[in-house]
Amino acid sequence: MSTSSGPLNPDYLVRTADLPPDALPHRIHPVVSTNHRYQLSLGDKTGLTKTAVHFCRLPAGATSTTLHWHMHDDEWFYVLEAGSDAVLLVWEGDSTSLKAGEAVVPREEGVKPGDFLGFKAGIPRAHAFRAGAKEMVYLIGGSREELDISRYPAEGKSRITGRDVEWTLEDKLVSISEKRPYQK
Repeated sequence: MSTSSGPLNPDYLVRTADLPPDALPHRIHPVVSTNHRYQLSLGDKTGLTKTAVHFCRLPAGATSTTLHWHMHDDEWFYVLEAGSDAVLLVWEGDSTSLKAGEAVVPREEGVKPGDFLGFKAGIPRAHAFRAGAKEMVYLIGGSREELDISRYPAEGKSRITGRDVEWTLEDKLVSISEKRPYQK
């Protein structure tokens, strides 16, 4: 056992096992509000600026996020706790590859404690977790690019996020107008 003369609460340490239940903010997804999780940014708490790391709790039966993929940020997950019926929802493709009226139907892949999942930026592999009958606990992280675009193929939307900005856009062509020189 070592003794320490360092600070009692160093800024580089977060003891997730000691967190009270209300320490994790409730994150309701901005695209589909029925998707939600409880999440604490460990990266922000420890002052990280180039990588994101979050501690997440997904209530029993909940879906973590809207099925999505990132154009610029790598994203990874490490499953700490999960019931035998917890799944990763996966759909490969982009909304531009859908035929008119075709629905996005993800496949389900079972996940268990100790699983690591990595999603490379720019690969249209939409994903989300769904907890089964038991709460799911996991780490999520990735790169922190200056600007990222998240694609939501089932919703036909994209979300642009940056350090200080956030926009949600419909992925449909509203109109095209040809620019012509001014004529009298």
